[in-house]
Amino acid sequence: APFLDGAVQAISDGGLLCVTSTDMTVLSGGYPEVCYAKYGAMPTKAKHLHEYALRVLLHAIEASATRYARHIVPVVSLSIDFYIRVFVRVYKSPSNVKHTIGRRALVLQSAGCPS
Repeated sequence: APFLDGAVQAISDGGLLCVTSTDMTVLSGGYPEVCYAKYGAMPTKAKHLHEYALRVLLHAIEASATRYARHIVPVVSLSIDFYIRVFVRVYKSPSNVKHTIGRRALVLQSAGCPS
């Protein structure tokens, strides 16, 4: 997460950015406070933890991109063993940055039931 700002700024318009995270312990709910500090999201311990980890990483990349009037388009997202990898296209378009809020959502999960 600390290198996302520099990576997003260095990519030319329409360029491909590959981000790999080996932080699955944090992204899968092992250390929720650390996940919030690094990625700006609280993880949930559930069956969908790998998908949620991918979404948290995409959210962190998008948050970094919007600071510099850029937006991302995910191309491929992979969850393999203990790491996740995403490939995104980065575009410089201040007008499309406004629409990124429509791609963000909240996940509410009951503490009493796993569904």
